[in-house]
Amino acid sequence: MNEARRLIEEIVTNVAPNATVIGVEEQHDGYRVSVTGTSGVVADCELPRDAVKAAGRWREARARLAVTLKRCADDVDAPIPDGRG
Repeated sequence: MNEARRLIEEIVTNVAPNATVIGVEEQHDGYRVSVTGTSGVVADCELPRDAVKAAGRWREARARLAVTLKRCADDVDAPIPDGRG
């Protein structure tokens, strides 16, 4: 589990620097990941165990997992207005 959590946290940090993994719950067939960000909202996503395991070994699998985690993190990252209207 620790290895899976480290991998998930590393990917989230890389794809969404403003998001933070606040929980990784191991389930029978995968992991439930909770992410929070600048909006204070918490989003959950389900990751199949096989996908996480493969992401630790293969670049293509890691890229697919990164896309899923990025979508989850996008739900919690509030845009910061820059004043350009």
